[in-house]
Amino acid sequence: MVNTYFKLELLLRQHKKTPLALAEASGLSKTTVYNLVNNKAKAVELETLDKLMAGLERLLGRPVRFDEILEKRPTPKEARLARLLKGVRPFHWEEVQKALPPLTPEEKAEDEAFLRVLEEARQTDLEQSQARDRRLLELFEEPGPKNPARRAR
Repeated sequence: MVNTYFKLELLLRQHKKTPLALAEASGLSKTTVYNLVNNKAKAVELETLDKLMAGLERLLGRPVRFDEILEKRPTPKEARLARLLKGVRPFHWEEVQKALPPLTPEEKAEDEAFLRVLEEARQTDLEQSQARDRRLLELFEEPGPKNPARRAR
C-alpha cells in the first residue's frame, strides 16, 4: 500500500501558482503534472522528478527540498490502529494479578503440576536434540584414525 504522497497542490496554492504554470516551467506534460498534483501517479521516474524539482525552483525562484513536496501518511490500517491505541497505557502483569482473586489450593496444585510437566518436556526435548546432534556429528565425521579421547565419551 502506497503511503508517500505529493504535497504539490498545497505548495502551489501557497505560492499562488497553477499546475499549468508548473507544467510550463518544468517541461513536463500537463497530464503528468496534474497526475502528480492530484496524487494519481503510481510511480515516478527519477528523470520526471528532476524536471519537476527544476520547474518548481524556476517557478518559485528558490531551491526546493524534497520534504516540501513529499510526505508519508499512514496507511488506512495504520491510522485506524493509531486511533484504537490512542490513550492506551502499557500492560503491567502485576496490576492484573492484583485485580484477580487469589488461586485456590487446587488451582495452585494444578499450576505446579503443569509447570513440572512443561519443564520435563523441555528437558526431554533438549536431551533428544543433543543426542541427535551427536549422531549427526558422528555420521559426518571425517574418516581417519579414531580419536581415543572421542571414544571415552
